[in-house]
Amino acid sequence: MKKTKIGWYVAAIALVGIGAAMAVTNPDQERYNQYAAQRLSQHLQEEECVKLDDAVRELCKLLEREQGQALLNRLIADNTERQDFLLWSTYTTNLSTQNLLPSFLSNLLSVPTLSYRAETVGLFGQFQTYRIERE
Repeated sequence: MKKTKIGWYVAAIALVGIGAAMAVTNPDQERYNQYAAQRLSQHLQEEECVKLDDAVRELCKLLEREQGQALLNRLIADNTERQDFLLWSTYTTNLSTQNLLPSFLSNLLSVPTLSYRAETVGLFGQFQTYRIERE
């Protein structure tokens, strides 16, 4: 009987410890913005920019620079909804090329319309994107 009580106490302490570790390491919005900007930049360069005209493809090279990363970071921050559950957070990001450029400029450059919705969970200081949909 006494061993059972001790087992329950040990399990409760371990559970509280794991919960505290999750709460302390729950990543914030800024860390998510950096993570998502890096992932988006990589995806665009590998999958989307190669399909564009040469003139527009030059714009993609901006993504490699610090200013391009800062722009992506800002776009992600402006288009992301975070739900904080104390132990973990979920992030839903909706991005569209229609929001990036003024309509007259996107028509002039013939930038294709792309829309993405990404859903990510952050816990233990890490991010895992579990759904990306191209709309």
